[in-house]
Amino acid sequence: MLLLHDARILDLVDGSAGEPTDVLLNGRVVAVGPQARQRATDSAEAVRSIDLEGRILMPGLWDEHVHTGQWALASRKFLVSQTAGYQEVLKEVAAHVQRRMDSDEPVLQGFGFRSSMWGSDPDAAQLDAVTGNRAVVLVSADLHSVWCNTAAMHELGIQGNGLFREQASFDIQTQLSHVDPHVLDGWVGSCAGAAARLGIIGIRDMEFDTTVETWLRREADGRCPVRVEVSVYPERLEEAIAQGLATGQSPITHKPGPSRVSMGPLKVIVDGSMSTRSAWCMDSYPAGGGPDGAGVDSITPEDLVDLMMRAKTANLQCAAHAIGDRAVREVLDAFHATGITGSVEHAQVLTDSDLPRFAQLGVRASVQPLHMVDDRDAIDVMWADRADRCFRFADMVKSGITLAMGSDAPVSPIDPWAAIRVAVERTGDHRPGWHLRQALTISQALLSSTRHVAKVVEDGPSDVIAVDRNPFDLSGEKLAKMTSDLTIVGGEVTASAM
Repeated sequence: MLLLHDARILDLVDGSAGEPTDVLLNGRVVAVGPQARQRATDSAEAVRSIDLEGRILMPGLWDEHVHTGQWALASRKFLVSQTAGYQEVLKEVAAHVQRRMDSDEPVLQGFGFRSSMWGSDPDAAQLDAVTGNRAVVLVSADLHSVWCNTAAMHELGIQGNGLFREQASFDIQTQLSHVDPHVLDGWVGSCAGAAARLGIIGIRDMEFDTTVETWLRREADGRCPVRVEVSVYPERLEEAIAQGLATGQSPITHKPGPSRVSMGPLKVIVDGSMSTRSAWCMDSYPAGGGPDGAGVDSITPEDLVDLMMRAKTANLQCAAHAIGDRAVREVLDAFHATGITGSVEHAQVLTDSDLPRFAQLGVRASVQPLHMVDDRDAIDVMWADRADRCFRFADMVKSGITLAMGSDAPVSPIDPWAAIRVAVERTGDHRPGWHLRQALTISQALLSSTRHVAKVVEDGPSDVIAVDRNPFDLSGEKLAKMTSDLTIVGGEVTASAM
């Protein structure tokens, strides 16, 4: 058991913090108030005590969309600017290649470019001019495209003009992700530890090829400081069905106590991304995108319904990637046809008529506020005719939609406080807020980050964090730079700065 002294419990609805009190935890919150100390004294179990010295105690934070393997791998890639033009990116690549002249890596991998504002697609010849025969691959910041030089295409056994989008880019990323599993586990564990120090108590893993068994191995090795819900892609759906695990259910293990690892949803990619001009929209892109200029559909409506029905039969939820408004509509149609529960991932641009359908169907919107910071300039150019329908957080809440916030790491960093700041202020830098009518309140943003757990209460979840300031009193960089002094998952300390 864990006894927390002098905790000020924060109510995420009204922002009030109570007077210092004691809280007793194990797998759940055992007691709050004077009885907590008495229950600890009377317990036959060993009790660890931590004095919070008046710190704020609140529900822990979730990141609802993380590509853990890519997140860990990106932490090892060299970074290029997300805001620079292609010529500046080429200078950055040239400098890195020069620094790594003696490296024996078969392919140098970079991460972070965004070509949406470049006017034309990059190609292999441009990279060749600064890399020579050194194999180099750059993964775009949104993960939906890959830029290769000629040497890299030869190394990977592929052909093309150097720029690969959607499934072709995913295949290349998978090929480049072949790292010794135990090495990757260590990298993932380090990233997850950093997330825990920010107050993250759970993530939903949307990686292409991660399995429940992968995370059970990491947990057994002490590399799972957060709860993890492991999604499954269509290619492994039958394998997941054979396991018999419903979404939210943990496997039976030999580890003492319950596992932090559980089954997540079926993940289906329905369209692409805005910056790759492949998000599937009602209206065309000014510069074109896909065969009809309005993006691409990655799966037919019939196949989507079939996948959802198979998942529903196995008691799996569905998380459907849909960024463009046409993709969102097709996904909502499929939710309606199947009656499955789940979420629309991203939901970046929405029509007025589709807003109320989420609540009617019981479908959540999994959103990433930091994408707004990355995409606002491109939206004002590429989607100027629909900018007022992008990142409609306030409209979503007014329509009764349950919001679930995350990062889509490594597309955006896992930084829940920075995301909360952006959701509330509609900016992440010195610029004025963008379409401020769509701003959330601090309460709405926090609740969307805690799975709508509003307060630490008796018999409630013992996934809690202690912070040194009340986030309701903060704004700007002070809010964005918050961290957790103490992170607790299932009554166990997973990160501490005390």
